[in-house]
Amino acid sequence: MKLTRIDPPGRSFSRWLTDEEVGQVLAASRGWRLGSDGSVVAGTLRKTVIAPSLVALGAAATANRWISRPARAGSDGSGPTHMMWGVFEARTDAEVAELVAAAPR
Repeated sequence: MKLTRIDPPGRSFSRWLTDEEVGQVLAASRGWRLGSDGSVVAGTLRKTVIAPSLVALGAAATANRWISRPARAGSDGSGPTHMMWGVFEARTDAEVAELVAAAPR
C-alpha cells in the first residue's frame, strides 16, 4: 500500500469545515497518511487503518465531539468549526480507530 502525506486544508477555521476537511486537519496533526485505497493510515512500517476515509474520520469527530459547530438562532446550523484538541489528542491511535468504526455514518 502506497502512503501519501495528508496536508491540512487551506480553508480557515472561521468557516464551517466539511467532514473531509476536518478529517484532513486531524490526520495532518497526527502525521497520519492516506492509503492508496483512500483510507487513513497510521504508521509507515506497521500500518494501522484508522478510518476508511477522511470523510469518515471527520464524521466521527463530530459524533464524538472532537469538534464543535455552534449554531446561531435562525441560521441553518452552520458556524465556525472549533477543534477540541485536548479531547482528540488524549486518545491513542487505537482508540481513535475504534471510535471511528463505532461512529454512525
